[in-house]
Parts: sequence; C-alpha cells; structure tokens
Amino acid sequence: MFSNQMPDLRALELLDAIGRTGSITLAAGELGVTQQAASLRLRRLEQSLGRSLVVRASRSSQLTGDGAALLGLAQGVLEAAAEMDAALETMLAAQDRLRVAASLTVAEYLLPQWLGDYIGNGNDPRSVRSRATNTREVVRLVADAEVDIGFVEGNEPPPGLRYTYVASDELAVFVSPAHPWARTPRISPWTLAKTPLVTREEGSGCRAVVQAALLDHGVERSSLSEPALEFSSNISVLEAAAADVAPAVISRLPAAWYLEQGRLVRVHVRHVEFRRQFGAVWRQGQVPPTHSAQELLRAALSG
Repeated sequence: MFSNQMPDLRALELLDAIGRTGSITLAAGELGVTQQAASLRLRRLEQSLGRSLVVRASRSSQLTGDGAALLGLAQGVLEAAAEMDAALETMLAAQDRLRVAASLTVAEYLLPQWLGDYIGNGNDPRSVRSRATNTREVVRLVADAEVDIGFVEGNEPPPGLRYTYVASDELAVFVSPAHPWARTPRISPWTLAKTPLVTREEGSGCRAVVQAALLDHGVERSSLSEPALEFSSNISVLEAAAADVAPAVISRLPAAWYLEQGRLVRVHVRHVEFRRQFGAVWRQGQVPPTHSAQELLRAALSG
C-alpha cells in the first residue's frame, strides 16, 4: 500500500512540465488545463509533502531543490506511466474495433452510407474491418464470432442468431433489349421457373428469395430450372444479362444504372413480387456485443 505522501501522476506530470517550460502558465497550456487548476494542483502537492517545490515569479517559475529532487525520483514513474497509457489506449482501441460482414448488395449500396454516418459520429475509420460476401457466409462469420455484426438478405431470420429488420429491397427480372421478353409486357411464374437464369451463387440471399417466391406461388420445386450461369457478384450477373446470355433476377439497386443506360429492360412477372428484407444479425443479447457494432446498427436503422 502506498503512503499518504505518494503524489498522484497528474501532479508529477505538472511538476515535470514546469521544470521543462519554466512557467506554470505554459505548463498548464501544455497539459490542457487552466492556470488556476495547475496552481491548485501544485499547491496540493506541496501541502501533502510539506515542502516548497516551485519558486513562483511574475515572469517564470523554477523548481526548488526539493522540487528537482522529487522530479528526479519521478522520472522513471512518469516514463512507465506513459508506456502504460499508450498500451492502454491500444488495448481499448482494439476493443472498439468494428468487425462487420455484409451480403454483397448491402455491402455495395447501403453499408458505405452507414459507415459514413458511423465515422461522422467521431469513430476512427482505421478501426473498421469489413467483409463483403453472400448471406450464408455472413451468417457463418457471425456465428463463429469472426465479426461482431452482420447484414444479411432474405425474408427469414437465420436460426440461432439475434436479428433485427433494417431495410427492404425489391428484385426484378431483367433482360437484354434483344431478348424476346423485352417485347413482352409480362411473363408467367412458370415461364420464369423453367428458364435457365444468370444468377448469384448458391447461398446468396437473392437466389433464395426468388426460389421462395416462386414456390409460394405454386410452382413445384421440380419445375425450377438449373441456372444458366452463376456468379459471385451482382455486376457479373448484370453484364451477362446485358450481353443476352440469359435473363437475370436481381436487386433493382445495382440494376438502376443499366436501366438508365438502356442496356437492360425490366420484365414483370404476373402476380409475383420478389421482395426481401435486409437485416442485422449478431450472436446473442438484446444488442450487438460491442459499442462500435451498436453504433453501426443505430446508423443503419436511422438510414
């Protein structure tokens, strides 16, 4: 146990600053406190030791012999405290890091805005580690605690994880202007089901939503055609559809530019809408496990 005469670190830090600057006022400015606060801290240190440590003058302040002796004893303590302070800051920064994974559409079109709001609230962008993948892999990353929060696509919350709704999205059928469907106002769900499509890979939320919507409308699973091509990115799917490889069913978010440029045409499906949710997932508890993940969730919900 330390004695009652043991100075606190901030008082020793002040004494060191006075010794270097030769001024209580300059020392106070260096430490980010008022001159009055610095004088009070010094006076309490002197009272606790029963010694005069600083000779005060109108233009400068100098350490007394006792002040210099105390500072000599304190140098090792101050150096060790500075090392501990830096290490503690690093440790806390590591705890405040943001590890996030998002399905591809969320990562490309929504997550950047959410992260912008998160960083705009004073968070360090260097603490962010984000991964873009499909919904199945996001669920695995969250379940294995490799990320603190994930954003997934689909209308069913993943089993075993906490889930909250964040936003909605609509998928649609898109074809090249040269495709026969481009001149057809609408197609039937069965026509779509039996047509090989350019699609995202197995495990993507986009593909799961399309299959679920068709099955809910009465299309039998055996009637669902195998994909014409599979890609792991939305842009690849859209480029293939624009090249008239095959029709694609994909989010309207990445397809918007292709529609504006006339590279794709939207085709409606009778009586079927392909709607899905975007949701946040985490392992357990009412809120995500870290403060950083909680802040990102708030940004997503407000956005």
